[in-house]
Amino acid sequence: MAGGRLKLKQQAVFHPVFLTVLKRAVLMALVWLALTGGDAQAWVYGAVAVVCATALSLILLPAGPRPARVLRLFALFPGFLMRSIVGGVDVAWRALHPRLPVSPGWVSQKTSMRDGPARSLFGAETSLLPGTLSAGCDEAGLKIHCLDASERTQTRLAAEEKRLARAFSEDGDANEEGRVS
Repeated sequence: MAGGRLKLKQQAVFHPVFLTVLKRAVLMALVWLALTGGDAQAWVYGAVAVVCATALSLILLPAGPRPARVLRLFALFPGFLMRSIVGGVDVAWRALHPRLPVSPGWVSQKTSMRDGPARSLFGAETSLLPGTLSAGCDEAGLKIHCLDASERTQTRLAAEEKRLARAFSEDGDANEEGRVS
């Protein structure tokens, strides 16, 4: 009987890993298909590329439970796109304005996010928004270079962190301490 229980436990662990490998392989194959325009002759190299890319993705991001909620992350995209456009117009206006209204500086953005995928994504997203560049982090938060190092920028960054934290939490809200569940 003990052998049967062990076998069931092995299957339970194998199943999610298998699905992760399958999903990633399909994603890599779709990327290859898009890159080659569906050329059948390219699949000779594509099969090798898909296997290697899938293996590398598993090394860099091992299969396992992910705290992010995919639909919540996708829901962030339209707002991110809009803020990027508005921010891009703001940066262009500042650059072309005769008085060059910039107040560059460093902001130490305190964050309640634990070190991990959510915090890394917050840093990456911050760098993609016009006028900000995430240049490092420490235990307390991120070090961000801004074209406008005012309190307004810190408020916008804190709001962005809250939006992202909700996408990574179990229940859609950060708990009382502000940490992501």
